[in-house]
Amino acid sequence: MDTCAFYDVHCHLMNLSHPAFVSIIESMRHRPREVIYSQLASFDYLASSVLKRGGEHLRNLLAVMDNDCADILFLMEDDLAGQFSASKGGRKFKEEPPLREGVFRMAGQDFSSIVLTPLVMDFSTPSSLKPDTYYNRTPQKPIDAQIIDVMYAIRKYAAARPGGVFRAYPFLGVNTKNHTLEGLSSFLSTWFSKYTRDERVFEQRFKSASRHGAEIEAHDFGLFAGIKLYPPLGFDPWPDDPEEREKVELLYSFAESRRIPITTHCDDQGYRILSLDESLLYTAPSRYEAALDRHPNLVLNFAHMGTRHIHTIRGKEQADWRKEIFEFIRRYPNVYTDFSFIGVEPRFYEELAEVLAGMDRDDAQHISRRILFGSDFSINLLKIRSYRDYMEYFSQASLPNEFKLRFCSENPRNFLFGNS
Repeated sequence: MDTCAFYDVHCHLMNLSHPAFVSIIESMRHRPREVIYSQLASFDYLASSVLKRGGEHLRNLLAVMDNDCADILFLMEDDLAGQFSASKGGRKFKEEPPLREGVFRMAGQDFSSIVLTPLVMDFSTPSSLKPDTYYNRTPQKPIDAQIIDVMYAIRKYAAARPGGVFRAYPFLGVNTKNHTLEGLSSFLSTWFSKYTRDERVFEQRFKSASRHGAEIEAHDFGLFAGIKLYPPLGFDPWPDDPEEREKVELLYSFAESRRIPITTHCDDQGYRILSLDESLLYTAPSRYEAALDRHPNLVLNFAHMGTRHIHTIRGKEQADWRKEIFEFIRRYPNVYTDFSFIGVEPRFYEELAEVLAGMDRDDAQHISRRILFGSDFSINLLKIRSYRDYMEYFSQASLPNEFKLRFCSENPRNFLFGNS
């Protein structure tokens, strides 16, 4: 087992075949006022970036997502090793490539590996909005197809680069609405039949992946390290309907008893097939309060640190989700938050440093032990040029190295594999 690993707990191995583009487009087409309002109200989030320099960020994202998932892993590693150069007039890197001679250097520390947790998304929720095109069947996006792509990518990478720096332990996308109670139980039991919080076992399984063929086998059932939830695609963390509540309770009980970590989307943007109001209702940290009261030992990560890009809706000031998450961290022993995507702006780290400095020392120490490094690659390319840029912004951040090492190594290791 690696004694010192860097962890990116929020990234994706997602190619163009995975997202449910038709469902997303139909949702936008049938709710144009919401789309226009949300983009204008949060212009700095995506609109300003996508429109810049002929859509350069969007084209750069598509240049990544048009690849096989394994090639995305190769691209990420090669980028960290300095194999891509800045375009003419583009931002110049301030530091040497962080990956040199097989060692990843960050925050004054040498890391022997980078642990990635690619989040498999469940895009299989059928859209309620039927396309009015000639081929008017809603495309099917079975999650099994994405699982196969990610597993094959892991095998291909492990075989091609036995000395590579990456270790990939994916999270399984779950939307309880897409399962019967019995089907959900079977789905979870199948993919987590060999689950363990022993990192040595995960590393061995990853290294042995190259010896397996392209078929999904029992071996694969031990590679999932957690569960991914995504409310804007229809997952309700605490449904009012008794039958749906029973399925959600099953999910939480299953995860809590085995200490399987969960990452849930938690900002007011992202892929959305629901109305804005419904999406915000399901995504809000407060929607998990009853679940945490019932399952206080749930290992739960609120992604994106609850960032609100839209601060006012219909003249009403929106709740500060970050404060709600920090309060959950104070109350529950296994609640975490990551700063995936929002690290695309260097000023985020300045704001985080100010927030921690404004707390009393004990509180700041406690909160700082529940913050996780995440990139949201490749989705973050909508706002940043490269994986290497994201890493360099973190390296250059005005935070003590003590905190940086907690965020990128100590805390995520505890989130994924710790016994506390």
